[in-house]
Amino acid sequence: MMRRLVVAVALLMAVVSATVLVPRRAAATDNLVYIIPAAIGGAVAVVLIIAIIMTNRSDDETELMGQMPPPPEEPRAGIRIGTHCPLTDGVMPLLCW
Repeated sequence: MMRRLVVAVALLMAVVSATVLVPRRAAATDNLVYIIPAAIGGAVAVVLIIAIIMTNRSDDETELMGQMPPPPEEPRAGIRIGTHCPLTDGVMPLLCW
């Protein structure tokens, strides 16, 4: 009798462990009620952000955008970060001195 009880408890524990450890089947939800308004809202937000950025520019700023950047500064002594280093073989180095 005790042996049957031990086997039954072990079987019950195995079934419970298996149901806990095996993941449930994935179910995709295709809810256009949420997808369509989110897509429209995202597009409107992008258009508004671009419109705000473009309206905050004055005529002076737009004229300056077409001009050449200022010439680079003279190299200093010491270690410099890559943005202040001359290009080598078309690649910006990480550090230069």
